[in-house]
Amino acid sequence: MIFKSYIKDKLDNYFEEKISKHIEFQNSLENWFYKWLDFQNNSYANSYSPKNTYYEFGTGWGQTLTAFINAAKAYSSANNTNIENINICLFDSFEGLPPVKSPEDNHVSWKEGEFAYSKKYIFDLIKKLDFPIENVKFIEGYYENSLNKETMEIIKQIPPSIITVDTDYYSSTNEVLSFLPRVLKSGTVFYFDDLFSFFLNEDYGQVKSIKEFNSLGDGKLYPLTENNYNGKCFIYSAKKWEHTI
Repeated sequence: MIFKSYIKDKLDNYFEEKISKHIEFQNSLENWFYKWLDFQNNSYANSYSPKNTYYEFGTGWGQTLTAFINAAKAYSSANNTNIENINICLFDSFEGLPPVKSPEDNHVSWKEGEFAYSKKYIFDLIKKLDFPIENVKFIEGYYENSLNKETMEIIKQIPPSIITVDTDYYSSTNEVLSFLPRVLKSGTVFYFDDLFSFFLNEDYGQVKSIKEFNSLGDGKLYPLTENNYNGKCFIYSAKKWEHTI
C-alpha cells in the first residue's frame, strides 16, 4: 500500500510538472514566434505573407533574440526546412539607452546607458545558440544616425516578417516606425515590449508612437485578435492592399 501511494505521488508530480511546463511554453514569447513563423509559411496566406526575416530593435542582453532563435530552430526542425532560410537584422547602439529626448520618454525605470551589452556579447550568444552568424546583420548605432539610406540599401532585399520593438522610449520608437514603412508589407507582425510601461497612456511611450504612426494614413498597426502575446502584438496592413490579381 505504501509503495502504491509512493508511485501515485511520483506520477502525480511528474504529470503536474509536464502540464505546467506545457502551459508555460504555450504562453511564452518563443511559442508566439513559432506560431507566426508557421502561419506565414504554412497557412492559407503563405503565398502572400512576408516570411522568414526577423528584425529586432533593441537587443539588450539577448533574451528576446534567444526566444526567436529557439523558435526558428524548432520551426525548421519540425518542417524539415533549412535554418539558413531565416534571416535576422539587429538594430542597437550596444551602448545602452540614449539620453532622454522628450517628456514622453521620461520614466523612473530607465536611465541613460542602461541595457548596455556589447556587440561581441550578442555575437557570442548567437554562436552559442548555433544559429548561422552569416545570416545575421548588425546595424550598429543610435537610430538617429543608423536608420539611414545606407541601412535601407542593406535591408531592402530582406523585408521583415516579424519585428520586435524593444526601444523603451517614445522618441526611439518614433525613429523606428518612421524608418520602416519603405520595407513593410501587409502581414508583418510586431511585438512592442514596452507597450505597458506608461499603463497604456496614449500620450507617452510606445502607445503614443503607434497612435501617431496610425494617424499618418499610409498603413496601420492593428492589435492582434488572436495569438497576441501579453496583449503587446500588432499586425501591419498597408492602406492600399498589395496582393491583388
